[in-house]
Amino acid sequence: GRAVTSDNAAFGVATFHSTYSVLKAEKIFKEAGLEMVRLIPVPSQVSSDCGVTVRFLIADLERARELMKSLEHDLEGIYAGTGREWDIVYEAEG
Repeated sequence: GRAVTSDNAAFGVATFHSTYSVLKAEKIFKEAGLEMVRLIPVPSQVSSDCGVTVRFLIADLERARELMKSLEHDLEGIYAGTGREWDIVYEAEG
């Protein structure tokens, strides 16, 4: 069982309202040992207040959600995709 709707999803990206939180999330992910964590420009299908997002393996989605608990107030959304197409997995309220 996969947490994600699209079968070809390889990556997840988390978007935040502020660049500070994106950088913080990247640091947290890397320190936790998540693989292939990278800062990338926000994909065109993804809406975000800030132009950069943090990418991680979709296999690590649950772990990523846990790690982002402290940044929850600033989280905009989490998307799953391949790099070309992105589906929203989680959308913050408000």
